[in-house]
Amino acid sequence: MDKPVFLDSNILVYAINKKSPYYIGARAILDIINKGELRACLSPQVLGEFYAVITNPRKLERALPPQEAVYVVERLLSADAVLKLYPQQNTLKLTLKLVKHYQIKDLDFFDAQIVATMLDNGVTTIYTVNAGDFAVFKEIKAVNPFGLNANRSG
Repeated sequence: MDKPVFLDSNILVYAINKKSPYYIGARAILDIINKGELRACLSPQVLGEFYAVITNPRKLERALPPQEAVYVVERLLSADAVLKLYPQQNTLKLTLKLVKHYQIKDLDFFDAQIVATMLDNGVTTIYTVNAGDFAVFKEIKAVNPFGLNANRSG
């Protein structure tokens, strides 16, 4: 079977945001994952980012209350169709190596941490609307599953 793809938090956000122009596409991605036609994975960091966005009324028009958001995150965490990737013992060292090599600053550190977690777990492709944010990392391939003209709107 093919190697899994890593899901960035924005794919998950679009899958619950019915007002997003990417809602239907994001739901379709989750459907093919649930059918076993696509192997996908995510990390605790991404689930944390997802929670932060879906509970923030500045990011999502219909932000979820904490109890509902926890339920959604717990469902993803327990979903058998989605592999969970955890940081390894040396993930932070790899993150720092990537940060130093690519001169990463500010909040982009967290993208480097995602890449390090992926690499430590043998995953080299990420599905994200923000493919440009990951373009600097030559070790992975960033794919925007919605096409080239997608943007960051939630």
